[in-house]
Amino acid sequence: MKDIYVDEKKIAYERERYIKAIESYTEHFGEGEVFVFSAPGRSEVGGNHTDHQHGRVLAASVSLDAIAVAGRVDEPLVRIQSEGYKLCEIRLDELDKKTREEGTTKGLIRGMLAGLKQQGYKMGGFCAYITSDVLSGSGLSSSATFETLIGTVVSGLYNHAEIPAVTIAQTGRYAENVYFGKPSGLMDQMACAIG
Repeated sequence: MKDIYVDEKKIAYERERYIKAIESYTEHFGEGEVFVFSAPGRSEVGGNHTDHQHGRVLAASVSLDAIAVAGRVDEPLVRIQSEGYKLCEIRLDELDKKTREEGTTKGLIRGMLAGLKQQGYKMGGFCAYITSDVLSGSGLSSSATFETLIGTVVSGLYNHAEIPAVTIAQTGRYAENVYFGKPSGLMDQMACAIG
């Protein structure tokens, strides 16, 4: 945990947070083998989103992150319960864009799954419980953190953790541009995926 969170003083808090997330997964989805994944938030150092106009930017990941406790399921269904939000369910045989999902978490999830599948990565059903210290609207890029986390879960559960971080970032931008409906550059996703 020190490798991820750096500050020794945060370790006890993070350990408790992980235990609570595993317990919450079990409450929502039952017992079973699970894996834990993390994706950091990011901070802009310079450039202030000029990547939208193909400018140069400098960003770095931060030690605030989102974690997912995830387990495989045999059906072609992804079920994600984020702390404080409604359950999202997406069938893996229904990954076409749905206009009504623009601007929603469901749109981001569907976009990530569709983007990775289009690139030929293995896909399978899973349940995940997500909790985040990257607060929505905080300027630390909670959407890119979330996209990176979904890509990391798919990579870890079904692709031997071999989907390159850059590919996860690019897929996050695709999900945000096409499925979420927000024109964005690649700064947020790269900072979150590369760490």
